[in-house]
Parts: sequence; C-alpha cells; structure tokens
Amino acid sequence: MDNYQEENKCSLLDSKSKWTSDFLSITRDPISGFAKHIFRLFGLLLLFLANNKVAIAQTGDVTFTAYADAREVLLNSYFELTYTLKNAEGLNFTPPNFRDFTVLSGPNQGFKTTIVNGRMSQESTIGYRLQPKKTGTLTIGPGKISVKNTVLESNPIQVKVVKGQDRADDGTAEVFLTARLEQQEAFLGQQLVLDYVLSTRIDPQGLSAVSESDYEGFYAREIHQYDTRGMRELVNGVQYNSRILKRVVLYPQQTGTLTIDPLSIIVGVPIPGQRSQGFFSRPELRRLSVASEPITLQVKPLPSPRPENFSDITGNFELRAGLTRVQITTDDAVSIQLVIEGTGDLKRVQAPDLNLPAEFEVYDPKVLEEEYIDLPSQIKGRKIFEYLLVPKTPGDYTFQPKVVVFNPDSLAYQTLTVAPMNLQVKTGSGEKKSGLVAEAEHNQGLYPPKATIQLLPKATTFFDTPLFWMLFMLPILACGGLLAYQRIQAGKPIIDPILRKQQLARAQALKRLATAEQHRLQGDARAFYTEVERSLLGYVGDKLQIPRADMTKANVQAKLEELGATTDQRTSFQGLITNCEMALYAGKDNASAMEETYGKAVSLLSEMEEVLTTGV
Repeated sequence: MDNYQEENKCSLLDSKSKWTSDFLSITRDPISGFAKHIFRLFGLLLLFLANNKVAIAQTGDVTFTAYADAREVLLNSYFELTYTLKNAEGLNFTPPNFRDFTVLSGPNQGFKTTIVNGRMSQESTIGYRLQPKKTGTLTIGPGKISVKNTVLESNPIQVKVVKGQDRADDGTAEVFLTARLEQQEAFLGQQLVLDYVLSTRIDPQGLSAVSESDYEGFYAREIHQYDTRGMRELVNGVQYNSRILKRVVLYPQQTGTLTIDPLSIIVGVPIPGQRSQGFFSRPELRRLSVASEPITLQVKPLPSPRPENFSDITGNFELRAGLTRVQITTDDAVSIQLVIEGTGDLKRVQAPDLNLPAEFEVYDPKVLEEEYIDLPSQIKGRKIFEYLLVPKTPGDYTFQPKVVVFNPDSLAYQTLTVAPMNLQVKTGSGEKKSGLVAEAEHNQGLYPPKATIQLLPKATTFFDTPLFWMLFMLPILACGGLLAYQRIQAGKPIIDPILRKQQLARAQALKRLATAEQHRLQGDARAFYTEVERSLLGYVGDKLQIPRADMTKANVQAKLEELGATTDQRTSFQGLITNCEMALYAGKDNASAMEETYGKAVSLLSEMEEVLTTGV
C-alpha cells in the first residue's frame, strides 16, 4: 500500500512540475509557441480536474456510527461518546436523550480528510463526555443526522454502570498486561487474532520490550492497522484505561496443545509526590516489569470423513476464475486464472487439481500473485494461480473449476465454484503459434528449373561508396574499442561483491543512523525507530551475509556467537531491535528514550565492527 501511495504522490508531483515548467517557458518566450503551451496547460487542467473527480467519486460508503470508550464504568466516573460520519457532509445533528447521564462536555466537533491510493475519505466527529447518574445497564439511543435529504441513524450504545472505587486498595496492580486470544480451540490452519492489551491506572511515560514469544507451532503475521483508541474497563471493581499494544494473527501449523509464551515489557511510571522542577525538567521514573500470562490453545484436526477431492485449504474463502481467451485453434494455448481470496493461511493454499479434460495438455500451474491485506480485525489474503492449457483436438469445451475447502465458521466442508466458462477450439494449420507445444514440421520440396534465363543489365552497386566503407569499418572499430575496454578492466584488481558489501556495511549503517538523528531532532518518533531498526538489521545482514527473509533471532544470535561477539553485545543488539519494534507498536515518543536508543546504537555498531571485521 505504501508503494501505491508513493507512486500516486510522485505522479501528482510530476504533473505539477511539468505544469510549472510550461508556465516558465511561456514567460521566457511569450510569443513563439504560445498557443501550444495554452493547449498543454488546458489539457493538464482537464486531467487534474478529472483525477480529482475520479478520486471523489471513489470514496467509500457513507456510514454514521456511535462509539463509547467504555463497556463498564463506575458510577462516579465518566466515559467518552463519539459519533462519526464518514464520506459525507451532514447537517442538523440531533443527539439522543441523555436523561440518565450528566453531560460534562460537548458537543466537541472534529474533521479529518485522508487520501490513500487516489481514494479520498472524509470523517467528521461529534463527541461528548458523559457521567452516569445511576447504576445498571443504561442504553443511549441512536443519534440522527441529515445527509442529502436523508436522515441517518447511528447504532445505540449500552453501558454497564456499577458501584466501585476510584482508587484501589493496597496490592492492586497499577499496570498489567494481558494476552487475549479470541478462542481457546481452533482447527489446523484457522486464522486467530491475538491481542496484547495494556491496562493502566497511571500515565505510562515509556515502554520498552524485554522478550516475546517465538510462536512455535504457528505461522504468525502482525497487523499494523488496528483501532488504537483506549477503552475504559473495570477489573475487580477498579477502573483501568486499556488499549491494544500489539495485534498478531496466528495460523496453527500442527495439531495438539500449543503454548504461547508471555510478552514481557518494562513500563516507566512517574514517582508519586514529585514536584515539577520547571517546564524542561524530566520527571524521575520508576521502572515496572510487566508480563502477560502464557496462553494454551488446543488445535484440532479437521473433521472426518474428508471429501475425496478436498484441497487441504482451511478458511473462509471465495473463488473466481477466468479464461484469457474464449476462441482459439489447435495451434494456440490458453490460460485459466484461478483467484482464491479470503481469510486463512495462504501459505497452506496450493494449486488445486481442477480435473481438466483429457483433450488438453496441461502444464504445471504457477503462482502469479500472493498478497496480504491488513484489516482492523483480521488479515485478508489473495492468491492467483495460472493453468496453461494446449488443446489437442477441436471442439466446444466447458470449464467450471470447483475447490473443496473447510470453513471453520460453519464447521463444514464447502465447495467453491464459479460460473461455467465456454471455450471454442477450431482446427489449426498445424503450425504451433504458442511455442509451448512441439515445433512445427518443416516442409521441404524440390522446385523445377525455370525454362528460360533472362539476363539483366548491370545495375549500380552499393560497394565502393563512402557510406559502404563507413558501415564496413564501424563494427571493426566497435570490436577494437570493446577489446581495449576489456584489457583495461582486466588490469584492475578483482573485488569480490560480497566482500565489497561487507566493507560498506558500517558506512551504510552510519548513514541510516544520521537519517534517524534528523528524525529525532524533528520529533518524528516513528521514522526515528524505523531508521534505527533498518540500520542495525542492514548492518548485520550485510556483515554476516544473512538474507532478510532468513533473519530470525536464532540465526542472528548463532552467527554472532560463531564470529566471536560477546554475550553483552548479542544481548544489546537483540534488546535494541526489540525496543524499536515495541516503540513502533506502542507509539513511544519520549525524547530521552530516543536519545538513549541512538547513543546505544552508535556505540554498539562501533563495538561490533571491531569484532565482526576480525571474525569475517
């Protein structure tokens, strides 16, 4: 997605740059070519307006929803209620009756516009801060708003109000971390969502990771686009502010009881009773070590009996298919493209057997595309297969691919199918045009001699002309120049590209750290931690010749130990990488933490350079 955004930005900037250069050329030459520049500017203006029109026309569906940041709330506490209108301009908002609540503030209005991949979306919000007047399950009716002569209603909200205490008794945790798995039993290959939720009664000033599960027995993918809004929760009568720290999608790869190890972090909290020493003073923090509890999951095998044509695919999928051509000859080839899209483990999705007719020669299918799309609560994937067919005999054929999958939502095997596809094959000439079948036969024959021979007058030849000699000498001169260039290159010392990459590893890492320092000075925490992580991983990958796809914790630690890195250096490297990852997930933007991370990264690179240069 980021690549699409960059391409769209670049195309827009290129259009603006060309528009500006045309304008400058007109001012430099106001007479010659004036009409041409006017038409060019007019065309660009139309293109710009058309692009804007397309972007606006491609907005998403109009929605009007209500969201409360608490499911349970104390009687003497409060919560936030937000109404959100997307992709429309609303008028005459009518709030519900807040008879069971005291309105502490509101309505507070907000507005946001985003453009992603050329698609524009608008979002306007109206918020209230409410305090309940009584206990029990209280219902807030729907809000109403007018959009183009249509009245939209939001969803109602229910909040459970209980008696409790604002402050906990001694021994109640100020901060705790929970790992929440959506279910305790699952089938092999089923998609599961794991949330790490941080609940606090204080304002944490910084987070740093200590350790995380390796998710042994799972294929794991992280979701980066999810709802980061806080939620007020009651735990044992005490109110906490909770929010998702990290979201991971898991796909079980084996049956039996699987265990997810705890996630361990360190949280910095202000020490009570401190006095402010000034605007630029840094409060002294108390470091709390917090860890989630381990989780066990029971993975069940797929139900028996399995259908004979079962494809070994588990998930909620859809099937689409299409022919590249609908009319061919026996000299041609045709492809069937099969698209499997949905929620499930795409790594386990192999090309299904389509049971194609024997009148076709079928080549091994290949994967054209494999893509994952992050959604707020799940990951959606798409895999495209291509089947190449070569007809042996003419005729009319009908294809209707079917794939049998196991749907964990319905707990049943499901047959996915598409509409019939018709293909007409006609008799060809025998000359294979596709090049994928056997080569055409070459017909050879004897031709009778001509009865008479006609003598033609001598024509003017191309030889001995200056153009002939110039064209004749050109290849010779080019070959001579190429030989001279090869001799010069042969005289230069041969540098191993792997060795060259290792020599430049430190320079590339320092260059990335310099970029990270600029982001730190600008206060851009996300960009800072991204560059530090790239610097460290890129350095180790280039030095140790570890591809990025194989760069696991175990591989890096084993290679560093093999080359003589100390235990402290290995621990510091892993700690910095984990710290960067947690900072990106948790939105860590503490200036002192960034400065400390930068200093540790520079120092670690200098120490590891001495060790790895000798070891490599």
